Amino acid sequence: MLNVAVIGIGNISLLFDYDKDINSANSHIKAIYLHKEFNLKYIADIDDTNLSKVQKLFSDVVFYNDYKKLIDKKDIDILVIATPTNMHFEVLSSFINCNHIKKFLVEKPLFSIKDEYETLDSFFKDKIVVNYIRRFQKPIKNLKENIENKSLKNLQKITLNYVKGLKNNGSHFIDLINYLFSNPKIEDVKILDETIGFNNEDKSYDIFFKIKYNNKLIPVYFIALDHTKYNIIELNLYFANQVVSYINSEQTIFYKNIVEKKEFKGYKFINKVANKEDTISNKLIYNVYDEIFLQLNGQKDNCASFENELKNLEFLTKILNSKE
Repeated sequence: MLNVAVIGIGNISLLFDYDKDINSANSHIKAIYLHKEFNLKYIADIDDTNLSKVQKLFSDVVFYNDYKKLIDKKDIDILVIATPTNMHFEVLSSFINCNHIKKFLVEKPLFSIKDEYETLDSFFKDKIVVNYIRRFQKPIKNLKENIENKSLKNLQKITLNYVKGLKNNGSHFIDLINYLFSNPKIEDVKILDETIGFNNEDKSYDIFFKIKYNNKLIPVYFIALDHTKYNIIELNLYFANQVVSYINSEQTIFYKNIVEKKEFKGYKFINKVANKEDTISNKLIYNVYDEIFLQLNGQKDNCASFENELKNLEFLTKILNSKE
């Protein structure tokens, strides 16, 4: 069994699951609880408010109010860093001499500034897994396979409705575009407008740009919405033969055929009814741990590596630099 230490006990570590469906796993601690190959050994947070909630699942867990007390622990296999992004580099770097740690599972985005990516010690680069959870879900992998085997033909356009910041939530879809379309080159970026984001340092932007895919320039629109009015995340991929919609609130990917109607000959419509619905498991983060277990046993490659995150950084930097 692999011992896990979690630094930071907030929403993604625990509270997204607390008092919910017994089988769901939208947090690290619930995923560890459900997975027979992992054990929660240590937790660390400056605040012990949520400690009793953790102890209902792991009565023997050891708590520290200073993460540095974990540095000398030799029985940690997986270290989870779920602190605010601006602390990731400092926390991670503290464990530079911990050769016994097999994987560092870090919440996204990996770091807050470019210098931190550039100065990260090489010790960490092959051990980092960035928690872009969609990369670990079977329906997303199916979608990538459908794109690559060309059952989805001739991509025309991509649109995204999103909320809560380009870095915080938008980065999930920058990563998803990189994953689905194998790190396409980005061109002609224009920021059109901005609205309320995750915080003052992370606004949400209306953005237009193009990606180069299969020797064709594909228009992409990111449409930012005010999360106090609409909590919406929807990605639409327009292919010549189908429209694929990922609706986050339903955790489902809908595939809709393009059809012609007898009464409107020559006009093509998006069918109202999906010909296929691929629903993502409610064990979102359990699937992350499942794949990490396979990685450690040599049965899977790291699909959310430091190198993948560098591509996301390049993408994000090009968008934000277009403001200047």
